[in-house]
Amino acid sequence: MDNRLLKKEKKAYVSLYKKDVLPYSLILCAILAELIYDILILDVMPVSYLMGVTVMINIVILFVLFTCAVKVNIYHKTWAAIAVFLGIYMLVRMSVLVPLVLKPYARHTEIMAANFLGGLLLLTAGFISLKHTDRRQRLQEQLKQTDAS
Repeated sequence: MDNRLLKKEKKAYVSLYKKDVLPYSLILCAILAELIYDILILDVMPVSYLMGVTVMINIVILFVLFTCAVKVNIYHKTWAAIAVFLGIYMLVRMSVLVPLVLKPYARHTEIMAANFLGGLLLLTAGFISLKHTDRRQRLQEQLKQTDAS
């Protein structure tokens, strides 16, 4: 019984120091989808002041996505929630902002696909990271309780 508990504790300690690789990789893929969206939308968007606003917003989104990837890799729950929020934003952008405000004159399918893929990847990464972070917190609490006794 004591040996089994020792093995379980070793597994717990090992899992506490592992990086959260899957959500990190998914967010990096979402960054790639965002870059594809940026290139496509700027290529087919009518030239107006909205082009500058779009570029500035997309630079901020890419910065937040990269920061999110780095923070999710080390189990920050807040940044996992931000990933979920950005995934929802991408899906709303796909269905509302792009067709009604930016009004691209070509490549609708590719733009929608890049937005949908990015949003789906971010939602998946955010929810997986939230689950992993909760499990890690429970594990840390259990280890503190076993160390205290």
